[in-house]
Amino acid sequence: MDVKLRPGTPEDAQTCGRICYEAFSTLAQEHNFPKEMSTPEFAVGVLSMLLGHPGFYSVVAEVNGNVVGSNFMDERSTIAGVGPITVDPAVQNHGIGRVLMHDVMRRAAGRDTPGIRLLQTAHHHRSLSLYAKLGFQVRDLLARYAGHPAEGRYPRLPDTTRRPRRYAGVYRCLPARPWA
Repeated sequence: MDVKLRPGTPEDAQTCGRICYEAFSTLAQEHNFPKEMSTPEFAVGVLSMLLGHPGFYSVVAEVNGNVVGSNFMDERSTIAGVGPITVDPAVQNHGIGRVLMHDVMRRAAGRDTPGIRLLQTAHHHRSLSLYAKLGFQVRDLLARYAGHPAEGRYPRLPDTTRRPRRYAGVYRCLPARPWA
């Protein structure tokens, strides 16, 4: 499969958002977990923000002129943050994710970034395997709680309160520039 990479643009938001939603939804359904991206519109909104933000590097993978995946890297901190990385479920397991990861790792190395971090859902064994092969190491485990406190036991928070982030899985950190 001949994969071509190019920088992501805001015009890619619809296609990349759809792929992101389908990839995460397919995985959640396989493992009977809640969806990380609640609706296609939510996924499009998230990727639209990332594609238009100057602090994020974005890369899009194409096969035969069709977008089949994307990856992002948050470059606003000393340690770069990777993700979300998504590949269309119809073409997964053909090395596209590896190509997308190599691209952001090269980008980080070219910027003398001392390390890369990413959060990974622990039940997705294919990506865990890929990240281990690329040199990532498990650093910490995270847990995500969902639900509502028992009625009457805690004061009700106002609607303006920030909701907790919905991260679940394994925190992985790439040691300082092993790819160099």
